[in-house]
Amino acid sequence: MKRLATIEKILNVYPHTNADKLECVTVLGYQCIVPKGKYKIGDKIIYIQPDTILPDSEWAESFKKYAPKRIKAVKLRNEWSEGLVVDLIDVNIEGNLKDDVTDILGILKWIPPIPNDINAIGPIPLNISKTDEERWENLIDILPFGEKCDLTLKIDGQSCSYYFHETFGVLGRAQELKTDSVNKYTYHVSNMNIDEKLENFCKKHNISLCIRGESHGKGIQSTNINPHSKYPNSWKMFSVWNIEKRRYEKKGDKYYFLNIAEELKLPTVDIIEKDVILTKELIQKYSKELKKLNGISFEGIVVQHSKGSFKIMNKHYDSKK
Repeated sequence: MKRLATIEKILNVYPHTNADKLECVTVLGYQCIVPKGKYKIGDKIIYIQPDTILPDSEWAESFKKYAPKRIKAVKLRNEWSEGLVVDLIDVNIEGNLKDDVTDILGILKWIPPIPNDINAIGPIPLNISKTDEERWENLIDILPFGEKCDLTLKIDGQSCSYYFHETFGVLGRAQELKTDSVNKYTYHVSNMNIDEKLENFCKKHNISLCIRGESHGKGIQSTNINPHSKYPNSWKMFSVWNIEKRRYEKKGDKYYFLNIAEELKLPTVDIIEKDVILTKELIQKYSKELKKLNGISFEGIVVQHSKGSFKIMNKHYDSKK
């Protein structure tokens, strides 16, 4: 389970550029807006991640006035505020740095609506991981700065995966689906001949793989800001899970998703930059500076490197969802 609310410390405090009664603070890799003079560097606080839902509790009421549906990145007087900073005393909690207080506070993960016509048969099998990239802000101390990375487009659609391990299977983000059902997940199997291609590949290499991707198009995550919800229905690969090794195949690995997609002749998410050196400036570019790519709105970027991957959410897009 993801750590949605943890005890952290204030790393930096600096003036708000456009509000006399507000200040900016840094927690992990996030910037938050707080009342001026309330916190100093080193203070212990509770940090609540973006894309979360607050409980129906007294302490949360003042925050829910501004975020009734979910916590997300918002601009307050031209400065970004991401997530929430909460006083320990306000929720009557004591603890140590990095303690997980998600369950204590009743914080829930916000998940986009899932269609009710998917014909699920159970949870994801074979210890295959859910598709849920970590935000770069949560990895600030271990980001691979200076390494070559591939940057891929994060599509605003539905996670959709296909695996072969003795038999072929279809997965949504958190469930296995009936292969003989008809929906936006199984549609791509016959349309792209995915079952035959994946089975032949796995048998040829004596391996069990799950190819992960995003199903997108008309009727999927339909919002005014989402360009992919207006395209024809399609599926694009973004990663490969090695079922027997229980890990993702990373950049440089034999079964890295770009290698698999090329051999299977299946589409991938757009490659924005390849073999680019990861820098703080690169992260800021896709996080805050760019509103569009080639004139089109984008949800974010996924950074693939030799030790794993992480996502950079486009705050301009996220704030309008």
